[in-house]
Amino acid sequence: MRPGLIRRVLLVAAVVLLIIVLGRYAGFGLPSEKTRLSLKLDKIVRVDTEPVVSCANIAARHPIVILALGQSNAANHGARAGDTDVPIALIADGKCIMAVDPLPGATGAGGSIWYRLPRHFARLERGVHRPIVISVLGVDATAIDEWTNDISPIRAHLQQQLKSMQVLGLAPQLVLWQQGEEDARDGTTQSAYSAGLDKMAGILDQNGVSAPILVALSTVCRSEPNDAIRSAIEAKVASNPRFKLGPDTDYDIHPGLRSDKCHFSAEGLDRAAQLWAATIAPLLIQP
Repeated sequence: MRPGLIRRVLLVAAVVLLIIVLGRYAGFGLPSEKTRLSLKLDKIVRVDTEPVVSCANIAARHPIVILALGQSNAANHGARAGDTDVPIALIADGKCIMAVDPLPGATGAGGSIWYRLPRHFARLERGVHRPIVISVLGVDATAIDEWTNDISPIRAHLQQQLKSMQVLGLAPQLVLWQQGEEDARDGTTQSAYSAGLDKMAGILDQNGVSAPILVALSTVCRSEPNDAIRSAIEAKVASNPRFKLGPDTDYDIHPGLRSDKCHFSAEGLDRAAQLWAATIAPLLIQP
């Protein structure tokens, strides 16, 4: 190869390398973290042909308003079942709708815990007799920092969802957090996850939501339960009354209830919904 051509090749290679390096810091070249999370949000199921109902009529019935948050096991990544023909009341895209799986507000094309939750309230021995309306924000493969970071588009989306619910007169009365698998995979420390939970509470507070936060022990995804994340949750519940311990889906959703050693089978979704209903009910039933 001629010397002049070699110099040109090296110059082009140097320019390409410079673009890649700058892209990591300046937001061009390779996709930035913010762009990556925005692309994940773009995969959320949106309201389409679901029947729209009156939010004012729902609010007049004094429902239990639940906001369910988290990653894939809080989204629509479970197995689809045949009994998904009875819609539930859902808040999504600033509307009240009657929806079935896959629920608007979450990624995935499969089944969810939350679609099954109302029926399991009805099956409790001491039933919860108020109607239930649910809003979901579930984004697969996301760590707690990607929810709480100041510049995170997921945080911005959550803040908008909280404001929308308040405008509709349906502010969350309970917040359910089903997340931890990504942090287990990333090796997040106990102290870092604990700080993330505090940041999540702060985001809710800043948006006028003081509801209890129920946190599932949810760290298994083709792995063993993660002690650091579990310990962070248990310590937070013990030290801060705002946080309540949710179901232990690490141990109570065993491998036989997971379709791929991570996401819940149809039976696993039912079991998780049953566990959530049993956890929530004591907070709602007057002694």
